[in-house]
Amino acid sequence: MNIVAWSDFVTWQCSLRQRNFRMFGGKPSDGTIAKILNFKSNEEICDIRSILIEKNCLNTAKMFEFMIKQTHEPEIRFDKVVKFLSSEYYNKPENFEGSFTATFDKDSDILKKLQKIKKSNVQFFERETGFQFTVTISKLKKNDPRWQYTFWHNFFFNPALNENIEILYFSATKINIKKLI
Repeated sequence: MNIVAWSDFVTWQCSLRQRNFRMFGGKPSDGTIAKILNFKSNEEICDIRSILIEKNCLNTAKMFEFMIKQTHEPEIRFDKVVKFLSSEYYNKPENFEGSFTATFDKDSDILKKLQKIKKSNVQFFERETGFQFTVTISKLKKNDPRWQYTFWHNFFFNPALNENIEILYFSATKINIKKLI
């Protein structure tokens, strides 16, 4: 493992996510899955699908909400968000903080387990490239822009999503990030 700059991870994530939208119509790839590991033993706890968070996500959250409320046709919504996310959106990694969120059912055992540990190691891996770093875990409130961003983002891909969920925020420490080869 090599220690690398935080921007290497963010640039890699943006590139993967843009490719997923451009080439695969938004279907997430393995590199968007965060493997959550025990902080001390590095044993695997679970895998979660992650949403990369913008530094200032409130305006995008509002735009997502507007796009969804503009039409009741899921196919039209989906086409609009795929066009948006595959265009210039991920071309500016400096707009992303590198931390991420994930959505959980309120009664999920994994949710309860993650809320108890509060800190973990995390790995992202795709093909021959991966990264490992430490995160702190916290529950977001519904009025938090990151909660709104995550909810509306996920609603495009799951129109049955309702607000009876919990969204956890995984804040990266941004130090001692290791590149896995």
